[in-house]
Amino acid sequence: MRQVVSEASRTTLLRDFGGRRRSITSLAVLLLGVSSGCSGGPSRVSAPEIDPVAASKEAIRLYDKDGDGGLSEDELQACPGIQLHRDAYDADGDKVISQEEIAAQLQKLVETRIGQTSLKINVTLNGRSLPGASITLVPEPYLGDAVKTAYGTTGRAGIAAMDIRDEDLPTSEHGIVGVHVGTYKVEVTHPSVPIAERYNSATTLGYETELGNPGFSINLKK
Repeated sequence: MRQVVSEASRTTLLRDFGGRRRSITSLAVLLLGVSSGCSGGPSRVSAPEIDPVAASKEAIRLYDKDGDGGLSEDELQACPGIQLHRDAYDADGDKVISQEEIAAQLQKLVETRIGQTSLKINVTLNGRSLPGASITLVPEPYLGDAVKTAYGTTGRAGIAAMDIRDEDLPTSEHGIVGVHVGTYKVEVTHPSVPIAERYNSATTLGYETELGNPGFSINLKK
């Protein structure tokens, strides 16, 4: 029995992809992270433990190739989740993401105390919906082991509900459909449609949780 984290999130997403006015997700549901299990009793979904300072130092170690203490635009290509949200990170506007700026952004995510949040990804290829695509959200390694990989397969409309496998979660959280708050690389493959390496094995796609926005679109090109 799979339990969706938030019905409010699902309703919001359908409005987003339908092209109508966006309705803000119910943060009360997301912040509590509550699900009703098969036993009928509610249980709190624990938020993954992330140390913003330690994680930010590891991010610099991994991606600061010139050793200047910050991540330039070129270096951010290896960390597309940060690159996608670089304006949110770049507090001083110098176009270089410092260790302190990474720590500050991660602190904001940690302070939400969200366990899991709904996420549906809409995939198109050359402007057309792509059913049957496999999507993997790979957490940035600097986040540590607490943030788990999420998986999804697009349906007929090209939309995938992302989910962490039960075996990667505590027993009390089995059956919940959602993803951990965090920063990810995104990989897209397909069993019969060729997908360029820049979208999978050498991916340039990234994602970072956006509160109040449970939908994300990926537009692939051949």
